Amino acid sequence: MPELGTATIVYETSDGDVEEVDVDNDHIAYFQDHWLFAYDIDDEGNDIVRRVPHNRVYYVERSVEELEDTFDTAVDKAKDKLQKLGD
Repeated sequence: MPELGTATIVYETSDGDVEEVDVDNDHIAYFQDHWLFAYDIDDEGNDIVRRVPHNRVYYVERSVEELEDTFDTAVDKAKDKLQKLGD
């Protein structure tokens, strides 16, 4: 499996503190005006996901080259699925 790199997210917690977390690029996403990221694992081995509203996030740093590779792969997979549906 290729190395996707890491992302750093800096955000304000509900207590008003500023927290910085490093996560794998494939464990962070932006969805419905929130940043979501897996930051821990529970006792059963499941990801614990934190959902932070975009207005509490100061910044997110990610590797562009790694993201381009990931995006290209996702686009290729989507094209393959669409082509199979059209067959």
